[in-house]
Amino acid sequence: MDVDIEQLRTGDRTAWDRAFEIFKAISLSICCSTAPDLNQHDHEDVAIEAITSAVKYVKAGKSFEECKKLVVTISKNRLNDRFSHDSAKKRRYDLGESLEAKEGFDAADPSQERPDVAVINGERAAMVREALRQVPEQYRNVVEEFYFNRLTQQEIADKQGLKIGSIGVYLQRGLEALHKILKQDELLL
Repeated sequence: MDVDIEQLRTGDRTAWDRAFEIFKAISLSICCSTAPDLNQHDHEDVAIEAITSAVKYVKAGKSFEECKKLVVTISKNRLNDRFSHDSAKKRRYDLGESLEAKEGFDAADPSQERPDVAVINGERAAMVREALRQVPEQYRNVVEEFYFNRLTQQEIADKQGLKIGSIGVYLQRGLEALHKILKQDELLL
């Protein structure tokens, strides 16, 4: 049984619970069939990201069917992003490994980073850290745990005693706030 989009727009809790179940089932199905090698946490992270994005579309969407299609598309895009990221990381690792072998270069050693790159990266990191201090604490904590401590959304939820659905929302709001601050301070490149 599908959900009436008008019920979602009015905030009907039962409709939202049902929509969440449907969206999650769709996304997890896509994840399991497209990326069976990913672990359960990665599948759940992709599902939460897709659901979070689809929720924003409910106000503008014409039908619940469109929202479901959006969940499919976003899930596939998030998986592609993960594959691209993993592939790029592997290429960097392979390149770093070959550089180490050829030149005695240790890519993980910051003292061997090119000075100009180190300065730019240091300045950017300082700007982001400063802007992140201005993000509301509840969102900042989740952003820091996810991006700096590399915890999964489930691990963050468990650690902070929050619902898994809240983590995706907090991440989104935290990143939006950070973007707004960086843009406002003309720090966004």
